[in-house]
Amino acid sequence: MTRMMYDDVSILSAPAMGQVFPRMTDHAAFHGVLAQPAHGQRMLNISALCVDRHLGDHADRPALSGPAADARPVSWRDLHERVCRLANALTDQGVQRGDRVVIHLPLMVEGVVAVLACMRIGAVHVVLPPALGATQLAERLADCGAVAVLTGGETIRDTDRAPLKATLDAALDAAGSRSRVRLVLVVAADDADIMMRPGRDHRHDAVVDWYEPDYPPEAMYDDDPLFLLYPAGRTGRGHGVTYTSGAYGRLTSYTMGMLSPSGDAGIPGTLLEMAWNTGQTALIVGMLAKGDTVTLNGHARADAATGH
Repeated sequence: MTRMMYDDVSILSAPAMGQVFPRMTDHAAFHGVLAQPAHGQRMLNISALCVDRHLGDHADRPALSGPAADARPVSWRDLHERVCRLANALTDQGVQRGDRVVIHLPLMVEGVVAVLACMRIGAVHVVLPPALGATQLAERLADCGAVAVLTGGETIRDTDRAPLKATLDAALDAAGSRSRVRLVLVVAADDADIMMRPGRDHRHDAVVDWYEPDYPPEAMYDDDPLFLLYPAGRTGRGHGVTYTSGAYGRLTSYTMGMLSPSGDAGIPGTLLEMAWNTGQTALIVGMLAKGDTVTLNGHARADAATGH
C-alpha cells in the first residue's frame, strides 16, 4: 500500500541554469505560517518522499550506513521509526509548523533524522556547522529565531576536539534575550559528563525513545518555508536564505542532476560531509529520495553518541 501511494511522485524538475529560487525572509519577525495557506500548490511532504515511499519495496535495506564494519546500518524501516519518534517529540515539546530548528551536529545519523523530522512536521531546519564559534553561533541563533536545537557533547575530527554543548551554552548566553531557544536535545551517552540546564536541556534518547514510531507527514504547500541556509562568505544579520518547499525540491533536483547526471553515479561521502559542513542538506535528501544508501564517513562525530 505504501508503494502504491508514492509510485507517481518525484522531486520537482530542475530549474534552468541561473534561475534564482531562494526567497529572502525577515527571519526575526517571521514566527510561523498558517496551517492551510490560502495560496500555493499542495505538494507531497519531502520526508514521505525520502522515507515512506521506500518502505514497500525495501524496508529492510540500509538507508544509512557508517564506516565501521561492526556498525549496524540503519534500514529504511528503522529510519522511518526514528524520524517519527523525533517528530512526535518535537511537536510534544511545543515545536510548531514554521518554527526553526537548529541542527548543531556533525554529519551523523541523528542529524539526518533531524532534517527529515523537521520536514515531516513542517518545521524549518537550519544546519549550523560544529566549527562555528560561540559568537557566530549566537548571531545565527538570534537571527533565525530558532526555538529548538539538537547538539552533541563534543565533536571529534581526527585528533581535534570541539565542545559542542559548551559552545552552544556560551552562544545562548551571549544571545541573551534575543534567543528564542526553549528546547535543547543533546546527543550523547548516558555516562557523558555534560552540563545541562534544567527545563531546557534534555538527553536526546531519554526523551525521543519514549515517543510512538509513527507520525503522519504534514500536508505541505510549495510556498511553505522548509529550509534556512547561511551561505558561506556572507556575514551580518539577515543574510540567511529561506527556501520554500517548492524551491527546496527544485534545489534538490538541480543538485542531484549536476552531481549525478546519469542518475546512477555514486556521490562520495566526503562530498556529503563537505556540503553538510556548509549547511547544505539537498544532497543527502536527494540520495534518500532516490532510495540510495547514504554512507556517513565518520571523519567527524559527536563523542559518545549512542547511535543505537
